[in-house]
Amino acid sequence: MFLKNLDIFGFKSFADRTRVDFADGITALLGPNGCGKSNVVDAIKWVLGEQASRAMRAEKMEDVIFNGTENRKALNVAEVALTIENESGRLPMDVAEIQIKRRLYRSGESEYFINSTPVKLKEIRELFWDTGVGKAAYSVMEQGKIDQVLSSKPDERRYLFEEAAGITRFKVKSAEAERKLAKTEENMRQVEGILGEVKRSYDSLKVQADKTLKYRSLREEIFQFELDIQLLRLKQFKYERDERNENLKRRTEERDTIRSDIDAVSKSLEENMDVVNSMEETLIQYQKDIYGLAVEKNAREKEARLFAEQRADTKAAIQQNESRERAIGIKIEELTEDAEEQDGVVRDLQKKVHDIEANITGFEESVQAAASRIGENDSGVRQSEEEIRNLEKERGDHEKALEAITDDIVAALDAGLREAGYSAAERRSTEASLEETLGFLRTLLAGRETLLRDLAAAAERSAAGDQLPSSAELKRIAEGLAAALGDAAAYGDKVLALFESYRKSTPSFIDEFLAPEGIITKKRSLDTNIRAANEGITGRRSRIAGLRQDNENLNIKIDEYRATLEELRIGRARMTAQAQAAEEQSKLIRRELAGQEGLLKTVQDELFLGRKRFDEINERIADTESELAEIEQKGLRLTADLEKLEKDISKKNGDVAGKQETIKKRTADLAKVQATLERIHLELVQSETEIKNIQDNFRETHSRDLMEFEERIFTITTPAAELRDSLSQARNKLKDLGSVNLMAPEEFAETKERYEFLSSQMADLTKARDDLEAITKEIKQESSDLFIATYNKIKKNFHNMFRRLFGGGKAELRLVDPNHVLESGIEIYAQPPGKKLENITLLSGGEKSMTAVALLFATYMVKPSPFCLLDEIDAALDEQNVIRFVQLLREFGSTSQFIVITHNKKTVTGAETLLGVTMEESGITKVISVKLKNEELAVTPEPDKDTPLFEEEDVEPEEGRELPIGINDPALVSEAELRPIRAGAARSVPAADNESH
Repeated sequence: MFLKNLDIFGFKSFADRTRVDFADGITALLGPNGCGKSNVVDAIKWVLGEQASRAMRAEKMEDVIFNGTENRKALNVAEVALTIENESGRLPMDVAEIQIKRRLYRSGESEYFINSTPVKLKEIRELFWDTGVGKAAYSVMEQGKIDQVLSSKPDERRYLFEEAAGITRFKVKSAEAERKLAKTEENMRQVEGILGEVKRSYDSLKVQADKTLKYRSLREEIFQFELDIQLLRLKQFKYERDERNENLKRRTEERDTIRSDIDAVSKSLEENMDVVNSMEETLIQYQKDIYGLAVEKNAREKEARLFAEQRADTKAAIQQNESRERAIGIKIEELTEDAEEQDGVVRDLQKKVHDIEANITGFEESVQAAASRIGENDSGVRQSEEEIRNLEKERGDHEKALEAITDDIVAALDAGLREAGYSAAERRSTEASLEETLGFLRTLLAGRETLLRDLAAAAERSAAGDQLPSSAELKRIAEGLAAALGDAAAYGDKVLALFESYRKSTPSFIDEFLAPEGIITKKRSLDTNIRAANEGITGRRSRIAGLRQDNENLNIKIDEYRATLEELRIGRARMTAQAQAAEEQSKLIRRELAGQEGLLKTVQDELFLGRKRFDEINERIADTESELAEIEQKGLRLTADLEKLEKDISKKNGDVAGKQETIKKRTADLAKVQATLERIHLELVQSETEIKNIQDNFRETHSRDLMEFEERIFTITTPAAELRDSLSQARNKLKDLGSVNLMAPEEFAETKERYEFLSSQMADLTKARDDLEAITKEIKQESSDLFIATYNKIKKNFHNMFRRLFGGGKAELRLVDPNHVLESGIEIYAQPPGKKLENITLLSGGEKSMTAVALLFATYMVKPSPFCLLDEIDAALDEQNVIRFVQLLREFGSTSQFIVITHNKKTVTGAETLLGVTMEESGITKVISVKLKNEELAVTPEPDKDTPLFEEEDVEPEEGRELPIGINDPALVSEAELRPIRAGAARSVPAADNESH
């Protein structure tokens, strides 16, 4: 695998589409400072996924897009495509060539492609895992990065060793497993919270369900006991009814016999006994009525006692149902209050969720507004930059015009002065003469001031009448004034002559320069325009700085908004879960409330039926008592009539005593039999009534027909007394249960199903957490083993390579925390020949560079990167160290592809291909490729046959003696591999087998 070519368009200084073709071995990238050499390295890092704008030497990532020059417009897109040869299959794709492409627009939108297929940045990074290639791997070594590797903290040096150890993939997997573990634990906490709520409902409903099932069981037992008791009673009454029917049949036959006898005796007395017979018939009828009344009275009294018992039972049932009704009413009130309270909690939580969603919407709108404002600011920045360019162009035009007009002013001034014959010495002489003459004139006139004052004083005296001036005095004054005026006129003529001479010596063309339409005015106008352009540029630059500062503040606010949004979304999820749990709890309360209301309805129905039956029983008792009173009154009347009739019969039958005695005896027998028949009839009616009452009462009590269970009569073996005791105990147990939620078993079944589902989920999450912890532990253990193995190899190779590059000395790697190798930093200690072992921060610049080179190639001996970019890492090396560096490059050049950016001639002579970077047009980078055919580009003399290439072993040198530089350990390099080296051929150390290094 190696770099095949690099296509760049719109990236930094690459305004035109540019292709850079790479060759095997060593390629030198040459060019003057500022031509864009490092932009090639930046392009490779950028296409491999670099996200830090500072690493691209830019303030923001959009700055990597070509921003234009004086003659070129800015571009709106930057694109870099890297083609990699993959015939060896080192990258996990079954293709011979892989093209990685990245594209960035000024809008901030970024795209990634692998073989023209859109992908995510993560896929590109995963493609190069553990290959030594990447934006932060050791395949890219820059001059500043060397100092970073050597001068950074020990913890920050680990990436070289981790990449070489091939544990980057494991670190990512471990981080992903830890994220999943944290998410799983969060899910477990949520499920555990919900499970706790469901568990409480589960426990409560389980108790209620058990109580309800016990209630149902007791109800069923009571029903069975009552059924058996009623069936036994029914069986008894049916048995009595059957016996009474048999007895009735026998007694009827006996009565018929007696009647036959009486009819035979009475036949002879028919004629004389019509009245007697009539009276006897009346007597018999009275007797029948009396007996019937007695039987009916007994039946009514028994019925009254039965009704009294039923009334007592019904009253007890009514009192029990009233107690249950009161208890259920209290329970319903409590559940109603709980339901309303829970509904309030649900409403509060839903309102909180609504408020959070409103806040989320507000923050999202704020983010969008801030982003829109950033876009507007960017547009303002671009507009201001365009205006600045226009103003700079306008200023340049004005400056050119000003330069031209300045030259015109100088030329016109020289020509005017020559034409006017202007002489500075003559002008100064004329000015001095004029000044002197004016001074004399001023002195002359000042001296004659006294004459005018004398004349004025004389005039005052004359006006006052004191004394008139004399003629001689007036003449003297007049002559003095005349002489003064004459001298003044002469000096005035001289001043005029001198002024004329001064005027001629002063150039007149100056007025043309200073005129409003003159050349000086034009210059002032240009100066004003240039000043205005400068002020406009300054103002717009200030506006750009303000807009950019505003964008930075807006980006900070957007980050704050997004962080707040994340917290709000987490809060919304938490509140939603709480609202759902509260709503579920409200539903459970409502279900229990519905069950209690149903139970209340059942109790009220039973209470209504009981009260109705109680009233009916009272009515029946009243009717029975009224009938008993009527029967007693009727019986008293019939008894009185019977006694009277018997006396009459006895009186009238005195004459037929014999036959009447016989008839009386038989009649007495008939009466006894008839009474027995009436009693049997009454008992039979009572049995039928009891049977009917039993069936009716059972139907009213249980809403079922007792005859459905008729076959059960023959299977009952328990005595009735024992059944009544069991029934009483069951009723007491039922009463002790108190109020019961009749819907509890069904609700418990639903809650149990949900509880078992959540429990299974909790078990699955627990298993997933344990699996993730085991995976994380396994990954860390494997990573630790790989890291330690690689670290030990690099440590040994680093010491050997250091001794080779420095011609002796000692280098050492140390783990800061050997007990935690996956987090431990790595200290580097170096001891150049003749010095003490010290930390690398105390080394010189050249020693640091050579130490970094030793570390880089020590890493390559363990796991070489397919290609490597070296950006001026030889800048701090002297000539001898450069020779050693190039020799190492040539040795490793057959296993890795090196692209070296350098200014050193020695390094260039070791390259097989040259890439020239230039700027034919200002600000535009171009690349020229040159393939060198000369294979004799040795930069160092061939090694001596007896001089080994590497050290033999890692031991401390004895005092005053250095270790030999060689490699005789067969575990490192075989004899067959040493022969060409000893023969003088420049070859590389094998890197395919990592274990051999």
